[in-house]
Amino acid sequence: MVNAELLQKHCQAYKLTRDSAGEYHKQLFSRYPAIAAYYNAEDIDPDSIPKSQKFQMQGQQELQYFFRLPSASSDEKKFRSALCEFKEVFSDNGIPMSEFNKVPDAFLAAMAKHAGGVTAEQKKEWTALFNKAYADMKTWGWY
Repeated sequence: MVNAELLQKHCQAYKLTRDSAGEYHKQLFSRYPAIAAYYNAEDIDPDSIPKSQKFQMQGQQELQYFFRLPSASSDEKKFRSALCEFKEVFSDNGIPMSEFNKVPDAFLAAMAKHAGGVTAEQKKEWTALFNKAYADMKTWGWY
C-alpha cells in the first residue's frame, strides 16, 4: 500500500502550465530515444518538445493520468481503470505496454523540475506505485 496522500500532495505541487506540460515527454525522449519514434518525434530536439503544441496537449493529458494514480491505488477496479488510460495512449501510439517500465524515470524528472523536487520518501512511494502498476499490468496480460 502506497502513501496516496503524500503522492496526491506532490501532484498538487506540479505547476501544470503550457510551458511545463511537455516536460514529461522531453524527459522520456531524452532518456529513451527509441520511445520518441513511437510519437514520430525521433528527429525532434528534446529541448524543443516543451514548446510543441502537440506535446503540450499530450503532456497535460498524460500528466493528469499520472495524477489520478495515487487516489486510485487502493481500489483495484479504480486502479485498473486509471491504468487503462495509459494502455489507450500506448496503443494509440503503437507502444508495447512492456515499455511502461520506462515511464517512472521521465515522470519523476518532470516532477523534480515542476513540483518543487522529489524527496527520498516521495521517490520511494512513487517507485512502489509504479512497481505495483507494472506488476498488475503483467497479471492482467497487458504485456
